Amino acid sequence: MSAPPPPDVVEPLGAAGIAEAATVLAAALADDPGFVHLFPVRARRERELRALYRMTLSDSVRYGHAFVTRLDGAVTGAIALYPPGTYPMTPARWWRQAFRIVRIAAHTREHSLGIIRFGDVTSAGVPSDSWYVEALGVRPDLQRAGRGKRLMATAFGLIDDAAGLSYLETTKPDNVAYYAALGYEPVRARVALATDQGPWIFPMSRPAVGARV
Repeated sequence: MSAPPPPDVVEPLGAAGIAEAATVLAAALADDPGFVHLFPVRARRERELRALYRMTLSDSVRYGHAFVTRLDGAVTGAIALYPPGTYPMTPARWWRQAFRIVRIAAHTREHSLGIIRFGDVTSAGVPSDSWYVEALGVRPDLQRAGRGKRLMATAFGLIDDAAGLSYLETTKPDNVAYYAALGYEPVRARVALATDQGPWIFPMSRPAVGARV
């Protein structure tokens, strides 16, 4: 018998919850190999990631979709999703985020160039005809209980209603099997983020409903 789903509610993220959701994503993703490489100072990593995800969530709330799971009012997980054609950010959207970008640069300091390269690599790989799952994370002490799958199911509700393709990347090898179980498949060779020893970016795509063979 499968375990019952967690009692969290799933709701759209509003502007007032961005900081809390960014904190959850930063904690959830702090040990991903890509972020360990980009933000090598462990004592600073979550602070740097919080700044990055405040920008991401602020943009996705305005131009895409963002959802959170909540338990007793506290954010337990978050997802950022962009419809086709809305990612990467346009120059006007970058300008809107100028203050946050300055803050990110101040936080990340010597790692800024690596972050720019990571952004360039991922932006170039996002198909213009696909929904892009830009971020997904659950508070570390509450993982592996179904919250991530509930957030993905919420995203699939939008994607499948539009009969759309979906795309994401991960730098954590264990996540490849997780996303494969949700219908994603590798779409091209993994991309080296640093050297031929890794870490690696694993691009994955989910076909439109009705398009699976």
